[in-house]
Amino acid sequence: MNETEFKEHWESDKPVYQAWGKYVVNTITQALTSKGKSLDAFLKTPAKYRLKDNSTLIDKAFYRPGKNYSDPYNQIEDKVGARFIVLLLDDIKEICDIVETCEAWVFDACKHFDEDKEKDPLLFTYQSVHYILRPKEEIVVQDIKISASTPCEVQIRTLLQHAHAELTHDAIYKAKRTVQPKVHRTVAKCMALIETTDDFFAEATKLLNHGPLEEHKILDRLDGLYLSITGIKPHRSKSAIVIWDEFEQLIDEHLVDNIQAFLKSNEFLSETIKKRYTENLFYQQSTVLFVYWMLKKRKQRLLCDWPFQQELLQPFAVDLGISTWDD
Repeated sequence: MNETEFKEHWESDKPVYQAWGKYVVNTITQALTSKGKSLDAFLKTPAKYRLKDNSTLIDKAFYRPGKNYSDPYNQIEDKVGARFIVLLLDDIKEICDIVETCEAWVFDACKHFDEDKEKDPLLFTYQSVHYILRPKEEIVVQDIKISASTPCEVQIRTLLQHAHAELTHDAIYKAKRTVQPKVHRTVAKCMALIETTDDFFAEATKLLNHGPLEEHKILDRLDGLYLSITGIKPHRSKSAIVIWDEFEQLIDEHLVDNIQAFLKSNEFLSETIKKRYTENLFYQQSTVLFVYWMLKKRKQRLLCDWPFQQELLQPFAVDLGISTWDD
């Protein structure tokens, strides 16, 4: 296949590759959403697919040093690519799990930096997880037939890896001239620093997001309890976290059971919450159940350490028929 034939073939196939790239991105993003991920928060840039432009593709097929393709059109597997950029290395694993368990395609993990580190632990180079995905069988997407041989490259990176790639990848790894050893060494040092920073990010995130509140799944369990007694799905607000931080020492595996037992003895509170639901944002959160329990069972501790103005407790005390004065 000469250059002209290659270009004609590519122009004819573009709609197929575009449909396949779109399908891959939609499938992965929908799976993330079904796992409870907010795409705006989890993905640091919007997930997109992109077709190689004609000049780049032809250059790679016919003029790239070291690329001696016998069948360039079929051997080039990144004619369409998708990229997912996340914050942490653990986030990469979440997308990898989706890719590797999806029944819609077969995958080839053509590059994975964890495996590279195992093979050469002293090497710090360009990092990214790469997959080549092909349909498990011929599929039709929006009236376009996509054959089982159609590849799509998927790259998964952290934000730091992406920054490194944006700065150096085209200049270093796709260079058409010899790169001096000093440049390679500088880039390797950058990658070592990025890997270390990624590790620190992961450790900091774990420390920030792990404690008795998470260990005992308090918020999830309280949300379920709130829903069961009111029939209303509760909301969450950042102000509630301030309360939980203040009373973290009281959180244990028995807390939700104790609150549930308290509510059984005060069944009127479910109707009270529903009546007050639109009057006060706090009634819309399951943390209100904890505040009721504290007012009844740990009143002095609540009044002593309450992180907001004490007047905010007054409506809940009235609901229980008690005073917020120290006694």
